Amino acid sequence: MFDPYSRHAARMRKQRRHALALRLCQVFSRASKQAKTTVSPFKVGDYVAGDDPFNGSKEGVVVVIKGPSIGLRTVVPTGGTLVYYDYRQLRRPW
Repeated sequence: MFDPYSRHAARMRKQRRHALALRLCQVFSRASKQAKTTVSPFKVGDYVAGDDPFNGSKEGVVVVIKGPSIGLRTVVPTGGTLVYYDYRQLRRPW
């Protein structure tokens, strides 16, 4: 007869809980990683124009992409500075 309180049954329940906890940890880890990374429509090397009330309107080349922030290397008027914009504030100039 099967005893639900036997060592074997207790060990199996513990293994199932451990497997479930491991799987939940993997699912939440993957979800947090996807939430942190955003898909930007721009790539490094694209020429874009950014318009922001704090940084002003500038054109430049995409140099850095870190999450939702995109770093532009501007040419005019302050030669070669790096300005960060949110990717939603950028557009193609043509």
